[in-house]
Amino acid sequence: MVLHIPPLSDADLRQLRIFRSVVENGGFTRAQDELGISRSTISAQMAALETRLGLTLCQRGRSGFALTEQGQRVYAEIVKCFAALEHFRSEVSVLRGSLTGELRIGMVDAVVENDRCAIHSAIDVFNREVPDVHVTLLVVPPNQIESALLNRQMEIAIVPNQPMNAAVHLQQLFYEEQNLYCGATHPLFATETRELTLERIANQAHARRGYAIATAYSSLFAHAPSATAYSMEGLAHLVLSGRFVSFLPRHYAKTWVDAGQMRPLRADLLSFKIALCVAHFPVSTLSHPARLFRDCLLEAHSAKR
Repeated sequence: MVLHIPPLSDADLRQLRIFRSVVENGGFTRAQDELGISRSTISAQMAALETRLGLTLCQRGRSGFALTEQGQRVYAEIVKCFAALEHFRSEVSVLRGSLTGELRIGMVDAVVENDRCAIHSAIDVFNREVPDVHVTLLVVPPNQIESALLNRQMEIAIVPNQPMNAAVHLQQLFYEEQNLYCGATHPLFATETRELTLERIANQAHARRGYAIATAYSSLFAHAPSATAYSMEGLAHLVLSGRFVSFLPRHYAKTWVDAGQMRPLRADLLSFKIALCVAHFPVSTLSHPARLFRDCLLEAHSAKR
């Protein structure tokens, strides 16, 4: 028997929004604050949605919250659905002579300290021009940004220059300099620079990033990584432990270097630059707010060069 789903009603859209919030918050309990409704109400709405769709969307119980395979596919379609609705809303608001809606922007962590970064200036200009557009900033690991763009979870992202889907356009905004660091309790911290040979450094336990960004020193170390982190903050903790060396952005590590808690290792030999880019689909497909924010980003960073 084929189950035909009638056209979506306002109640259906509400249930879909609840489901999206539950997924993005990792369960019913944490979704309560965002939704402003009780856990029992969320549970009842989720049960009604599953009945409406004729699908089991998630497993919940003592073992925690988990999406079923069907739930994962429904969530992906929900994200596309609400992205399309938001695009429609923003374009209609343009026709009415005003700009409203939401702009979801993804970005990697640890860029605000970089004096070449002018994201805050772009936000300032953007908000002055369209104060009624709600800006949502999402700090996301670089390895998740591509899929977030493809799934329409965001329209614009600031991401390190790296291979991405051919449909995603990249344009450089600024760059960051990277050095190799160790913590104050690491055996190399007090070593004279002239004694820091590449061979000696290569034999140290090192922490890697859990995402692929090609560097000139990917083959520097003699052994496999001893630790992994998916954010700069995670790498900083590993370096500060004194157990690992790792590459960090120079501007990000500066606070600890100035405090005597980290030191760069052979910055004359082991340093490189990574370009930070704005990533998005073809400009013609972007909503008006996304196009405007992209222009604000490019203008703000052109003034920094």
